Amino acid sequence: MKNFKHLVNSELTKSIENYDKLSAFVYELMHLDKQKHNVWVVTKRQQLTLMTDNPYLGTQLRYQQSAICEALNRNFLMELKTAKVKIIPPTAELKKEKQDLYRVGGKASEILTNIANEIEDDELRLSLLKLANQDK
Repeated sequence: MKNFKHLVNSELTKSIENYDKLSAFVYELMHLDKQKHNVWVVTKRQQLTLMTDNPYLGTQLRYQQSAICEALNRNFLMELKTAKVKIIPPTAELKKEKQDLYRVGGKASEILTNIANEIEDDELRLSLLKLANQDK
């Protein structure tokens, strides 16, 4: 059986950890609350990309992008030359009410109740009665 560390690409995890450190630094630099704002920092080929799902925050980041780039260069010894800000549309989560996977009809409910009354096993009997009385 393979070790867990062999299943996950170590370069990928290191890259994610580095991006998390950069994002945490930007949150601290801009005095942002992580609970209220989403900011993702990505660096590639000496280019800094700041992503957010809030257009107002995106405007603030756009005005501060050169200062953020300079601070990252200074603190993390990076050589970032350009910066850009991307606004990512927020994902709308559709909230669905939890629905039962199935419904037991009236006749089926009566039959399950009759079967449950004839079973000696307490757990099985209670489970069948619960299933039979789910609509009531």
